[in-house]
Amino acid sequence: MNPRAVASRTFVAIASVALLGACERTPPAPATEPVAQVSRPAATPQTTATAAEKGQDTAPPAELDYVLPGALAPDTGPAQLRALFGADQVEISHHLPGAEGEEFRGVILYPTDSALRAYLYFQDSQQLRGLSNVVVREPDSRWRLDNGVRMGMRLAELVSLNGKPIRFSGLDWDYGGAITDWNGGRLAAKDGDPVIRHARLDRNAQASTAEDAYPSGDNEFSSDDKRYPQQGELLSVGELRVSFPGEDDL
Repeated sequence: MNPRAVASRTFVAIASVALLGACERTPPAPATEPVAQVSRPAATPQTTATAAEKGQDTAPPAELDYVLPGALAPDTGPAQLRALFGADQVEISHHLPGAEGEEFRGVILYPTDSALRAYLYFQDSQQLRGLSNVVVREPDSRWRLDNGVRMGMRLAELVSLNGKPIRFSGLDWDYGGAITDWNGGRLAAKDGDPVIRHARLDRNAQASTAEDAYPSGDNEFSSDDKRYPQQGELLSVGELRVSFPGEDDL
């Protein structure tokens, strides 16, 4: 499939709300629950109570704190977001970035914290109804996908996690680096899962002086392309995104 068409459909989905696995959605946590526990693997009440009685720290390791999609779902709106993350961490903005310089109205989570910042796009951008895409772009982000993909993961690591080569669009243009095909690997979409998990590749620091060592331009490439033997180390995940079903599925 032409990568421009694939990536275009991605951003058309974002525009209609106006860009590196099935999971069971966790019900939204009560407003009084600590923010950092929103998308953590849930502990049973018995386990939590026992740990609390013993005076132990019940918080899991930091790398497990922020997982997508976690508690987020198509019917999650500003009110639920404030309850989950705290009112001061939910900013309604008219300037969410899109492709080719376009901007959209939506929500920014943790607007002042790059490690937790996420951009939320909606099908109805005026009413902020129908959560359609959650995008993470910050290099130091603590968010990760529930299939194990995280920001900064090298292409070689991504291929190892997938178990098969992956295909992606060439870099250095608006839709560059988008994963277009997982080739049926472990990271491929599972039948019946309405949540689609995306990753986009970008150059890492080692690639800054080696632009001819990785694929670029409006074409589709494979992670096992022998013309680019260093790409596994020079490219890494530069964006995470989850997409939710359309309005008819709400």
